[in-house]
Amino acid sequence: MFAIVFLLGLAGVLPASARSITPSEDPLSPAHIERLPREVRASIERSTRACGPGIAARHLFSRYIQDRVTGDRFIAIHFDEVYCINRAAICTTAGCLHQLYVSKGGPYRDIFNVYAPEIELKLLDGATVVEIACGQPAGACVRDFRWDGSHLRPLK
Repeated sequence: MFAIVFLLGLAGVLPASARSITPSEDPLSPAHIERLPREVRASIERSTRACGPGIAARHLFSRYIQDRVTGDRFIAIHFDEVYCINRAAICTTAGCLHQLYVSKGGPYRDIFNVYAPEIELKLLDGATVVEIACGQPAGACVRDFRWDGSHLRPLK
């Protein structure tokens, strides 16, 4: 059984939530933000300016995927995983802010922002799909958008 889980992990099949946090890693830390590319950090700093001091993020604050069709790399930022004294700065009744960034080999650029209970990055036939949970309770509806190499298009 261990061998199967190990091989799935090597293949990148296991979800990010299945990866463990090392005992020495602080689960709520500014380091989770500081490790991101400079342009993503700058955008996060603008979005969290009204939070107050002591911004920190949990381990699953940022999630990554690479499109197998275009080779583009994506980072999804989940502000529900951020410690923020003023939660209203990053969350509404619709959910918390989620941002999506893409890199085509150069700097990352912000391509999508939504207040939602959750977003998830997936691959469909090798192409990146963003699944957005909408409504309350979380997941009452789902909207999917597929990356076409330059834009996110609604998936029919």
